[in-house]
Amino acid sequence: MIAAPPRQTEHSRYAWRGALVACGLNAVGLPFDLLLGREVPNMPVWPSLASGAAGALLAIVLLVGRRRPTARLAMAVFMVNTAVILVALWITSGAYAAAPARWIPFQANKIGALAAAVLAPDLATGLISISGFVGMVLLRYMSLPVAQQQRMPIGEPWTILIYGVFAFAILAYRVHSVALARRVLRMRTESIATQRLARTFLALRDFTNTPLQTIELAAKILRARCPEVAPVVDRIDRCIDRLYRLNHAFSVYESQIEWTEKEVSPDPSVFVEH
Repeated sequence: MIAAPPRQTEHSRYAWRGALVACGLNAVGLPFDLLLGREVPNMPVWPSLASGAAGALLAIVLLVGRRRPTARLAMAVFMVNTAVILVALWITSGAYAAAPARWIPFQANKIGALAAAVLAPDLATGLISISGFVGMVLLRYMSLPVAQQQRMPIGEPWTILIYGVFAFAILAYRVHSVALARRVLRMRTESIATQRLARTFLALRDFTNTPLQTIELAAKILRARCPEVAPVVDRIDRCIDRLYRLNHAFSVYESQIEWTEKEVSPDPSVFVEH
């Protein structure tokens, strides 16, 4: 018999894929931010490069363990990746805020919150990551000089709260959808297993019907021709009765089988030893 795969296998692979995509976005997206801020005075280069390198390194860690992924590793990598991004954004946002030209603040945090809602391995990791992107914006805003705060567009930085609400809603919906899909898959698997068991029981019933009828007929002939063996025949009749009751119990499973036009009843010959 082939051993069933662990219950967490599908969940682990799902979490692994989400963490891998998040690391890939970090490895590509943060260095790309350097191009957008190339004209910003005093823009530090190392935070974006370090964050991108960390994303690439974390992606390699996941790829090394791709044959036996675990949800715990995926969650840990996702959290580390998010922390590295937040550190880089904290530093680069200060340079953007001090630049003479106006900027649309904290766009990376808004995108990060939505990405976390879509890619987080589980509910807790998603909640923490989204809260990190939202909370960093509010703390960074409070740490800026008043002059830089006043230069921000109307509604900033409070629009991050709207993004946070949408991100939480997307995360909750996704987690619920995944849980529902797993429940449906489990019910479908159980239904297939039940039908296989029902087919086996019906095959056993069909296989034993003819021998039982033969034994019952032989017992009647024996009772009629040899009255002196009546006690032995009575025991045979009781055994036959018990087997018929067992067959009746097997018949209950017949209603659980979904027959199609191409299907035929089970072949009882599978129970015969060749």
